[in-house]
Amino acid sequence: MTASGGAIPSPATTLASGRNIPWLLDRRAAERADHDFLVWEPPDGPGGRWTYAGFRAVVREVAAGLRRRGIGPGDTLVLHLENCPEFLLAWFACTYIGAVPVCTNTRSAGAELQYFGEHSGAVAAITQPKFASMVGSVLPDLRWIAVTDTDTGTVAAELPGSGETFDSLRADDADVTPAAVGPYEAVWIQYTSGTTSRPKAVVLTHANALWTGKVCAAHEGLTPDDVHLVHLPLFHINALAYSTLSTLWMGATAVLMPGFSASRFWAVALRNRCPWTSMIPFTVRALWSRDVPPDHASDTGGTASARRSTTSTSACGRSAGTA
Repeated sequence: MTASGGAIPSPATTLASGRNIPWLLDRRAAERADHDFLVWEPPDGPGGRWTYAGFRAVVREVAAGLRRRGIGPGDTLVLHLENCPEFLLAWFACTYIGAVPVCTNTRSAGAELQYFGEHSGAVAAITQPKFASMVGSVLPDLRWIAVTDTDTGTVAAELPGSGETFDSLRADDADVTPAAVGPYEAVWIQYTSGTTSRPKAVVLTHANALWTGKVCAAHEGLTPDDVHLVHLPLFHINALAYSTLSTLWMGATAVLMPGFSASRFWAVALRNRCPWTSMIPFTVRALWSRDVPPDHASDTGGTASARRSTTSTSACGRSAGTA
């Protein structure tokens, strides 16, 4: 199975006509150049902050590096990563050159990861130190594997003996023209959980991604000044679509955590003035056991904003679905 199979015929005029994810990123980088798009909040080590223009610049560098390594339209790449800036940089870089990221669950066993890679026809992979050995062993026919410097911001206990570094993907010449990819061509592959049978590959199009960003932003009532706290796994549909693509659609800001942490949640939310996040029942219950900080209302922009955050996260907990 590959992502280069026949594209769905495009209706004459839709929201996505003549548009794709690189179009949206380029537009936001032009309109919101100096506004923060991504803030990285790891528990250890330095964080990071990328404006829309800065994020797009690094995406173009990674895209140029992928293209130099022979990656092109329709090629599939396994992204076996926990939450980290490299996940989003690689994901958007793939879309920029028409390649298709395959977002895999980092809790997958070796046999499951092998199935995902072989079934999707992956030609390369991007992962992190603690998964590099497994990726290489179960997918030995990949052209190359690139590995991040850290495990979600934490210095790795052991660095892999082979593979390229993620930073080596960044080409000096970032003059990359986005691939001529239509709105109804694949933008990423998401595998189902496999509860009742073997996981199925859900092939999402650029039109799907654009529509998801627009609809989710409207559902959340996001504004360009909002800050969305992202702590659910990016390899699931919720964090990538409901949180990140909606943020991009509105030109707002995403604050990324490596994962959910009840002990860090409020500190990160207050420090970044986040009035919005997406929850699942487990995270809601975990926070119920902790006191809401007394300065919650003022630090999130007043009592109304605090109420909005509370009811929003509760609603997300009831409705959040993952692939």
